[in-house]
Amino acid sequence: MKHVGVVPIEALAGDALALLEYAPHHVLVALVNGVPCAIEDSCSHAGASLATGHRHGFIVACPLHAYRFDLRTGELLSPRRACAHQRRFEAVVVGDMVHVYDPFTLVVSPVLP
Repeated sequence: MKHVGVVPIEALAGDALALLEYAPHHVLVALVNGVPCAIEDSCSHAGASLATGHRHGFIVACPLHAYRFDLRTGELLSPRRACAHQRRFEAVVVGDMVHVYDPFTLVVSPVLP
């Protein structure tokens, strides 16, 4: 897993949403009932930053069209089947920081004759 970055846990107080820069789509980080969550920030429908969306508990709504995603899983909740789910990242608390990891590892092998 690749280490994406860290967010101070104090930056996630209340219903705060934090953005970690990670090309090409960045990562949205939040705490849900004290558990760190991280999903792809760029809405899979129209590309808007979910970090600028509206949060209601474990749900974040896209600021463009109000598509609703589960912060814990990245699942699109509504409208159903309108676009893809958000990619999920691993997030863990270490001390007073939330560390975010990309679980996807791309292995490129040379083409052999």
